[in-house]
Amino acid sequence: MLTNPLLLVCLAIGCGALLGRISIRKVSLGIAGVLFAGIVWGYIEPAVKPPDVLATFGLALFVYAIGLSSSDFLFEAWAHGGWRFLLIPPVAIGAACCVDVFASRLLNVPSSIASGVFAGALTNTPALAAATTVLGQRGAEATLGYAIAYPLGVLIPILMLSWPFRRETHATGDKLVNAAIMICHVTESGEAVAGLLERYSLSVRFARCVRGDAQFALSGSSVVKNGDIVTVIGLPDDVRVATQLLGVDYDGEVLHDRSQLDYRRIFVSNPAVCGKTLREVGLFGKFEGIVTRIRRGDLDFIPTAETTIMPGDRLRVIAPWKNLSAISEFIGDSYHEVSEFNILTFGLGLAMGIALGTFVIRLPLGIGTFEIGPVAGCLIVAMILGALGRTGPLTWYLPYGASMSLRQIGLVVFLACAGIKAGGLLHTAPLNISAIVLGVCITTATCLVTMAMARIIAGKSWPFIGGILAGIQTQPAVLGFAVDRCGNERVEAGYAEAYPLSMLLKIVFIQIFLLIMKP
Repeated sequence: MLTNPLLLVCLAIGCGALLGRISIRKVSLGIAGVLFAGIVWGYIEPAVKPPDVLATFGLALFVYAIGLSSSDFLFEAWAHGGWRFLLIPPVAIGAACCVDVFASRLLNVPSSIASGVFAGALTNTPALAAATTVLGQRGAEATLGYAIAYPLGVLIPILMLSWPFRRETHATGDKLVNAAIMICHVTESGEAVAGLLERYSLSVRFARCVRGDAQFALSGSSVVKNGDIVTVIGLPDDVRVATQLLGVDYDGEVLHDRSQLDYRRIFVSNPAVCGKTLREVGLFGKFEGIVTRIRRGDLDFIPTAETTIMPGDRLRVIAPWKNLSAISEFIGDSYHEVSEFNILTFGLGLAMGIALGTFVIRLPLGIGTFEIGPVAGCLIVAMILGALGRTGPLTWYLPYGASMSLRQIGLVVFLACAGIKAGGLLHTAPLNISAIVLGVCITTATCLVTMAMARIIAGKSWPFIGGILAGIQTQPAVLGFAVDRCGNERVEAGYAEAYPLSMLLKIVFIQIFLLIMKP
């Protein structure tokens, strides 16, 4: 019965989920438990090997969904100096290569095995493939080194992140509050909302204005005057600052008055508005309504005119009550539609990523050639498509729920397949203490260099540092552990930033290593 590879994959996923829930002093493997369960099942049934294409497809699904969702944050980070993080992969992986050169000589580990240990300690199968191509008939020795070091390349980063992550919690964002303010401190002729926000550097959203018996929603061009009562939404400190600068707190019932203006949570499901900014959607011009907050997943945030709305977003809209039904129809407000995703754009995006991964790139100095592979190709294409948002009528974004489901399915399939394959290899890998020590040295050095450099650049943002480390290790299990502990989009942004360059550098450095060592 256990000779069926799909059955073994499912057993690894189920048992791994149980293993990941075991917590010792608040440290647990989380979704990485699937990998180690796979290693056990692979060791029990070494003859059963899931098809490689299944693992590749699972990982491609995972990184494609990650790339689409993290591209906005990633490009924003680059615009504010995030390009500096691209300095970390060359230094960290270069340090790993240097450690491999010197420690393998010190420990008398043959260069053929040491090259596999390098690939395993950095958990990178394409690097192993490059090494076996160069080694020819001795390629099996590299595979043995890979099998010995691979579990270390997963376990050590998780253990090293466990200490700084012990105080991290799932980031749900600070709770937004609203308040009513009687305007007292503007010029006599009044001032536009956009001008007030800029002049006082306010981080709040103006919602409605009460002037005499009239009520109306406020856009950026709306003018407020002394004596007006306005409602604002934002973080508690920001609302308090806005109240002090603009006037005084108003204790009336305006926040709950729905006689003229009403508000409603509306799901974004209409493809015609997905991927557009609020300015492009133009709710105020069409319906006299504004969006005061957006809930994406479990996070509420205040939008700006340039905020892009995505399928599955829940918009808090305030407008004349007679216009709310029309706004709901315009935005979609269909839970059924938002629970599905566009198969056309999803398939096209994956196809473009896989096609990109097949292009052969020639390295200088006659070192050789390599392909970035379908996984890195899918990540690069996803980040580009995520930045575009839409191309004509085609919307590239995935609904939040669909994106999370695809990530989890793709990740556990990959981890189960990788674990089963590594477990099977352990039967043919003799227990080589020197190779194990070499693997520990390579992984530890990579982690320490990565964490030190990222700490200097990113400060105390451990979720982002965890994502960078997972990307440099090119290891989804480490990413899954970090997301389980932090639940923060910064983790995935760090992973997306480091992954493509790290994949390329490992393929190059392992060939440089073999060129130096001359096996």
